[in-house]
Parts: sequence; C-alpha cells; structure tokens
Amino acid sequence: MSDAIWLVAGGQNIDLIATARQPFHLSDSTPGDVVERAGGVAFNIARNLALLTRPVYFLSVRGDDAVGLALDSIGRESNLELDHVLVKTDLSTSRYIAINDETGDMVAAINDMTAMESLEPRDVENWCTLASAPCREVDSRPMRPCAAVIDANLPEDVIVHLANEWGIPIFVDAVSQAKVDRLKPVFHRLAGLKLNRVEAERLTGHRIASIENAVKAIHQLLASGIERICLSLGAEGALFTDGRQTVATQYDCVIEKEVDGRIVKTTSIINTTGAGDAMCAVFAWATISGHALDGAARLSQAAASLALESPGAVNEAMTIEALERRAASPRLTVQVI
Repeated sequence: MSDAIWLVAGGQNIDLIATARQPFHLSDSTPGDVVERAGGVAFNIARNLALLTRPVYFLSVRGDDAVGLALDSIGRESNLELDHVLVKTDLSTSRYIAINDETGDMVAAINDMTAMESLEPRDVENWCTLASAPCREVDSRPMRPCAAVIDANLPEDVIVHLANEWGIPIFVDAVSQAKVDRLKPVFHRLAGLKLNRVEAERLTGHRIASIENAVKAIHQLLASGIERICLSLGAEGALFTDGRQTVATQYDCVIEKEVDGRIVKTTSIINTTGAGDAMCAVFAWATISGHALDGAARLSQAAASLALESPGAVNEAMTIEALERRAASPRLTVQVI
C-alpha cells in the first residue's frame, strides 16, 4: 500500500449483461445468459485501485433507492471511502444494459445516467476541497491526496471545474464516443488519458484501421498537452506513449485444454466488460508509482488480461503480485515502435 490518497470521480450503476450462447443476430431473439452486477467506469476503476492501494475516495451520485444502497454495500466491501457520494432523492440510480455476442464481445449497450447528468459544479464543491486537504492520519499513517481519476460520465462543466480546482495529477477515462468531447477543455491538465479506438477516431477525426494510424492518432492527441496516453485496441492490444517513447503491448488469450480426450485451442476470455477500466486504473497507479512507460504499459496490459478472465467487471484476484506475475508472462509482449 502507498502512503497516499486516491480520488476517483464518475459513474456508478447497476449493469445488466446479456451474453449470447450461440451466434448473435440483430433484430432477433437469441438464447443466452443474463446477469446483474455492479458497474460504472469510475466505480470499476475505484474498485481496481482499492485492490492495489488505499484509501480510495469514490466520488459519484446515486438515487435514494435499493439499487443505490446495493452499490454502497458493494463499494464498502471493496474498501472504498464513500462519504462524499451524493444522494439525489428525486432521481434513480444509474443503470446500464449491455449485449455481448457468443464470444463475450459487446455488440450494443444503453445507459441511463440521468442522475450523473444532473450534476452541476455547485454540487461538487466538497469534492474540490479534498485535493487540497491537509495531510491526515489513515491507519496511523500520514497521508495526502496524490492523484485523481475522472471518467467522462461527468458533465463537461463539472469535469472542467474539478480540473481547475484540483492541483494533483489527473487521469481520465474517455468512457464512450458520445462523451469523449467533454474532455477537450482539460487536455492540458491531464497526466494521462485512456481511450479506445472509436473514441480516438472521434477526437482526431481520422479512421484508425492500422497500428500506423493508431500511432499517428496518439501523437496528435499528445500535442494537446496530455502527458501520457493509453490507447486500447481490443484484441490487437494497446499503445502507450509519453512523447519520448511509444510502446505496443499485447496478451495472447489463446489457451489449450483437453476436451473429450482431445487438445483443443480456446480462449481464456470470459467477458470483456471491465477490461478497459482495469487497464485505466493500473495505467494511473503505475504512472504515479514511478514506473517508466514500458513498465506501466506492461502492467496495464496485464490488468486488462486478468479482468478478461473474470465473470465480474472487477477481478478480485488482482493484486500487485498477480499483476507482476502476469506482466512477466511470455504471453504478454511489449514492443517499442
């Protein structure tokens, strides 16, 4: 555990995840499995961070309802500090519905983030003071805020307000193509940005159809003042850059197992929901922990691969030791490009 306090601000919601058991077809009913679980980009990031370092202050909003209380319970079980979560008595806690194909890859999703969208800068004044709070005792150790992670579920004016008020390094998860533009006014304040292919295409205005395209995209974004960028490319791995170095990472999820006396190739992937959140959490944590870019990249890819092997959005088995073992695996490759 590090002697520092993390702030994580953004979305929390209940996820309803439907995964097809056979080839998925639009405009048709497909047999599958439906599970309900806690989610939200910032909530997942906070829970991942709390597996590596504490305390983690989670800053969000929920309704005064059973779903909100359930999320509170899960957050406390995950060792999050929830005293600054706002409660809106007139709104429902956010909900998210995702449909995965038979491989576990998401093909569609809809979110109801009305409570989050209702936030205004005046609502988060108490959040603003956390980053400048004096050193405090936590478990008999002196601690002070060291860094923050924000997700783009927050309204743009709230993101700008927090970025202006917080004098600590800020990392951001772009969340979605529909919300990524909210981050443009604070690019100059970011210690790190994690985004995926479609979000990068939205920000740069260019299609990313190759690694070469992706490298151009992250360097275009880096020119806006961002210190480090993590671009997830799904099955193709991820790219990381700090302007001095650019590295590509990939993890081989293909495994062999015995089925009816035969050795067949299959995948270690159980679901893809939450892998990007784990990558973002470890990208921020590794950077603040002092890892060079290639080391942070390796650990971030390791975190994503561990998340892919969990039925939940957060793999509770992720520890610093588990990350280091996975990062050293020959199935995880890092290449300077």
